[in-house]
Amino acid sequence: MRVTAGMNMRLHLVRVLRATVYCFNIHTLVLCAISCMSCYVAMRMNWSYRLEFSLMALGITIPLTFNITQAFTRRERALITLAEMKASIIALYWQHRDWPQDDNFPDSLGNNRSAWAVQFANVALEFLTHVQQYITTPEGYESLSEIRLRAKRSTLLALSLGDTRLQPVGDSDSLAASFILRVQRINRSLPGYTHIQAAYGCLSRMSVMNEQLTFKARYSRGGEGGLSRSAQYLRYLMAQMEQLRMIKIYRTPFMLRYCCSVLIHIGAIVLGPYFVHIGVCDADATELWGLGCPAPFIMACIYAVICMLLLNVQVRRAATTPPEQNSRGHGGTTDT
Repeated sequence: MRVTAGMNMRLHLVRVLRATVYCFNIHTLVLCAISCMSCYVAMRMNWSYRLEFSLMALGITIPLTFNITQAFTRRERALITLAEMKASIIALYWQHRDWPQDDNFPDSLGNNRSAWAVQFANVALEFLTHVQQYITTPEGYESLSEIRLRAKRSTLLALSLGDTRLQPVGDSDSLAASFILRVQRINRSLPGYTHIQAAYGCLSRMSVMNEQLTFKARYSRGGEGGLSRSAQYLRYLMAQMEQLRMIKIYRTPFMLRYCCSVLIHIGAIVLGPYFVHIGVCDADATELWGLGCPAPFIMACIYAVICMLLLNVQVRRAATTPPEQNSRGHGGTTDT
């Protein structure tokens, strides 16, 4: 019990240390220094102004919390989809393991080392491996929206003119066709493209094995004796893989994330005079500090720490692919 209590205490201390470093990382400390420098310059130049701080909340805090909520929603959806995919492929494996009526039937039931069971298990593990590699491979682009912006061309000019559409403007069919071809060309050049193609190849081999299972189970047509479930399980796998794919390529708005980051860093500079105006100290506190009223600097640091904490959580969650599950940890297909 003492050893366990000591380990729990050390683990708790490590968690507190990690949380402290996460809150006060180098980026946050640099932003605190910039914000404090802005306050110092405003005090020296006798600059101050008053504004409604809810404007900053409307422009920074609300978009940050929205993005964080959406990112965690995506994460929960990805977890559910992964669990459903594992359940579907295990059920399909058991069907291929137990339904063939060979010479040893029914003694062959539950035999994970039969030739057919091992063959299907290898295909299933290959499929899960490619799915894992696809969803964990960095593509270089934030989302499909950024790919479409890249294919659109003249993006900066269009954005400067207020054109935020993700496709070229015009009624020309050739213009639309060339845009689609550019998007497809970029998609085929992504690192994860080969893995998604290989995963579909595994699904094709499973479909062939489903048809072969019909004869191994001594049925004349597919769908007899409940064998239609094999096609249903295969369809579930395709749908679940595509759901993970959509979660990966349609992320929370990447431009909103970067705009929040830009506004936070600009706010650290332009809010210095505001912190000087609103930060008021007693005479005793000013004399004790010796460098003037510390309230503006404290408020500037609080602003930087809170905004950077939300920004770090947003960036980490929004840029994270679905959980990096080990493909071979799907319930032990070959050992069930």
